[in-house]
Amino acid sequence: MRSERAEIQRFGTFEVDVRSGELRRQGVRIKLQEQPFHVLTVLLQRPGEVVTREELRSQNWPADTFVDFDNSLNTAINKLRDQQATRGSWRFGG
Repeated sequence: MRSERAEIQRFGTFEVDVRSGELRRQGVRIKLQEQPFHVLTVLLQRPGEVVTREELRSQNWPADTFVDFDNSLNTAINKLRDQQATRGSWRFGG
């Protein structure tokens, strides 16, 4: 059984519920598609550290997945940046 700490991660005014797949800011749910959400959870696992594209690929796309990885990752990152621009700064700590 996972602890609540592993399921709920907070950073700045944001909160991620890994179990439900929800991102909230000050209690208000923010729409975020599945892939950007998964990228965000990987980044939150490593606060203050550099996470390589290869690490993001291996944790978000199975080895037998045939997809334009660079385009998919760029799109996921851009969606996170769009939320950052409209909702306020991300502060991952570290």
